[in-house]
Amino acid sequence: MALIPRIVAGTARLGSVLPEPLARRSRRKAELWTLDALLDAGCRAFDLAASYQLGGTERLFGQWIASRRNRARLFLVGKGGHPYPGVQPNRLTRSALEADLHASLRRLSVEQIDLYLLHRDVPAAPLEPMVEALRMAHAAGKIGAWGVSNWSVPRIEAISAVARSAGLAPMAASSPHLSVAEWVRLPWPGSVSIAGPAQAAARAFHTRTQLPVLAWSPLASGFLTGSGSGSSTYRSAANLARRERVRVQARERGCTPAQVALAYCLSQPFPVSVVVAASTVEKMRENLQAPSIHLSAEEIRALEE
Repeated sequence: MALIPRIVAGTARLGSVLPEPLARRSRRKAELWTLDALLDAGCRAFDLAASYQLGGTERLFGQWIASRRNRARLFLVGKGGHPYPGVQPNRLTRSALEADLHASLRRLSVEQIDLYLLHRDVPAAPLEPMVEALRMAHAAGKIGAWGVSNWSVPRIEAISAVARSAGLAPMAASSPHLSVAEWVRLPWPGSVSIAGPAQAAARAFHTRTQLPVLAWSPLASGFLTGSGSGSSTYRSAANLARRERVRVQARERGCTPAQVALAYCLSQPFPVSVVVAASTVEKMRENLQAPSIHLSAEEIRALEE
């Protein structure tokens, strides 16, 4: 089973939807420098997806990996099967998953993706074709491990049972939203969160099974580190109070609010890694220190109240 680094860099804003000849060279050069600096700072894990920048993010990484010859130093998370809204709402088919995976491997110029996730669930989609696509990819060495992104607990349990019957290795991770702040409204259709009091049962599932979580948006899209009231996804009196408690703990510990917010996720009673996009390399260096901060169960409850 894949051992996921605790801090994973988010990459959705890197790269361009434009073909290589049309992309701005100055921007591409700056992005390659940023990736160099992140790796030098100690961040070796990167969250990718076939849908990011319509493949542009993976093209950027493919150029970076080929030019730096650094594949052996990296842990790559890939995702496929994201729906095409209004065109192809269900792409969790064997053919679509195989097409996404092969396209990602080609754009990245690699032979294997370390952890491959089914990007967005379609609850009515049959599970057997997905499992067969994953089983074949795993047997061929094209993926090191597999998991799901934005899947509910019942669907996780269902696909895990099908995987066992098919002889596929156990699921390595689930990637839902997890943060001190809970959603007030759904950020995107099909998103799944295990944050907040309403999702206590989902967190209990992970505690019981010890299924690792790859948490996205742990800083609540900057709400927990900003000064404003935040987007409508998080704007509530309860979340504002949680943010203030994050700041209080940060002052008491002599660290940053981002480090406390990340430590909240990393200190859960089940394995957690966090996907976090930093605006500067300096902030990512701070984020990389978060695993050294352990919050007690009492401190976690204090932040949640």
